[in-house]
Amino acid sequence: MVMGGCAGMHVFQRGDQSRRNVCGGREIADRQLGYGHMWNEVLAHTWQESGPLNAAQVKAELEKIVDEHAKARVDMIVHCIFSLPWGTVPPDYQSFNRIPDQSLGYTSLYGTGPTGLRELEDAGYDLIQVLFDRSHKDGVQFVGRLRMNDRHGGATSQPWVLQHPEWKTADGYPDYKHQGVRDTMVAVAADTLERYDMDGIELDWMRWCRMFKSSEAVQNAPLLTDFMAKMRNVLDQAAKKRGRGELLLGVRVPQTIEECRLLGFDVKAWVQKGLVDFITPSDFSKTDFNTKTDEFTALTAGTEVKVYPAIHSAYEDYTVWPTITGEYMQLETPENYRAAAKNFYAFGADGVSAYNYQEHYIQELHLGDPDEWPQSFSYLTELRDPAAMAQGDRHYRYTPTSPTPGVVAKHEKIVLDGKTDEPADSVRFRMAEDLTEPNLSATLEFKVTGMAEGDEFEVALNGVEIPADQFETEHVTNLPNGPDYWLYRTPLGSPPAKFGDNELRLRLTKSAGTAALVVQEIGVNVYDKR
Repeated sequence: MVMGGCAGMHVFQRGDQSRRNVCGGREIADRQLGYGHMWNEVLAHTWQESGPLNAAQVKAELEKIVDEHAKARVDMIVHCIFSLPWGTVPPDYQSFNRIPDQSLGYTSLYGTGPTGLRELEDAGYDLIQVLFDRSHKDGVQFVGRLRMNDRHGGATSQPWVLQHPEWKTADGYPDYKHQGVRDTMVAVAADTLERYDMDGIELDWMRWCRMFKSSEAVQNAPLLTDFMAKMRNVLDQAAKKRGRGELLLGVRVPQTIEECRLLGFDVKAWVQKGLVDFITPSDFSKTDFNTKTDEFTALTAGTEVKVYPAIHSAYEDYTVWPTITGEYMQLETPENYRAAAKNFYAFGADGVSAYNYQEHYIQELHLGDPDEWPQSFSYLTELRDPAAMAQGDRHYRYTPTSPTPGVVAKHEKIVLDGKTDEPADSVRFRMAEDLTEPNLSATLEFKVTGMAEGDEFEVALNGVEIPADQFETEHVTNLPNGPDYWLYRTPLGSPPAKFGDNELRLRLTKSAGTAALVVQEIGVNVYDKR
């Protein structure tokens, strides 16, 4: 399964379309692949190409978007229907937020363009119902996503927050230790399922991870477990009222069990109590090739709960901002997705989840190419089959990420400080590759900043030193936005590389400069010679 998204999540089933697993009576695809997409981005592009859209044209475009996902063998669309504290709560619940822009003379969704959604609703259509109806017509499941504590700019000035100052943390955001906050989200879920006969709810805890004060999160975990039980009951009651099978409840959480624990997400209890149907371990905004999928599958072993680790369409370096390659964000490639999925499946994942995949074809971040719509879907379709991940090139990327808004640093970088007694450091990286296979070749590469003439270091992989003369080097200078760096690249085989977790260790043997050397943007490129 691949899951993810901002305004929506799309899921592909692996294998026979007719196969379904039953999770405590709840129907879920055996293996699925999904990804996220903001409907309004495609609508805005259409507006730019053809001019303003009327309601009928908007509806047709929305249906076309769903149809394209169905053609790509999508099984499930998960659409973001509510973001606490944005919007309103029952009985004045709205299907999307409206942000007026007087200078442009239109009202938009998320303020990204003149999409025509206002015209759609004025004509008597409901965005969610349109998407739901078309999804079911195409044989695609439709699930609603709730963002549990969205902290995009302006969140603390939303009316709901201002009306309940007693329910927020010191930094102004909703605090889930208060019954009123938890009851609000239960009410939103109940209201949603009363209005729409959708197939379930996903709780997106990754927006924005922190539900409590940091010092209170662990002790308040039972509050969220009780909340999850109430959510489960809401879905069960809605299914009973509609006379249908039980509805799905999924969660999107950080990609390590330790971070989940520190944030108050007792995933183990949620699984043991039968409260969830699928779990999506996810970074906040990047593909984490080191995701510890096995930590989650160890919890779900012997149950019908599925694990779908996340991929993200763009990668970024929070440590050097912009990245040392001179750009803030870059797009992942099919080779990157293939590598990530191979790692996920090798350690027990039931599928793969994708988030913000629309960045392939929108130009908000100066990344996407409109011509990628809908061709870029094909990059994901192959991820539904674990066996297919062993075919074609795979590029593993281990880039630094920030502990914010989470609490656990996941920095895949090495720092060598000549001022310390032992200027050595190491990182772990995971790759599901057996490089003894005759059809494979591979390279290891990394980038080093802060080097001065005369600096020297040793490199070892899994305790085996790699001779310096095996490395090719390139000095990259005069970048418009980033520091100079040295690129190191060497052929890689097994040994010293191994299937699973590897340790890359560097030791500074001669220090000629004053700055610390920083080794980051580590990559392993595997080439299939067949």
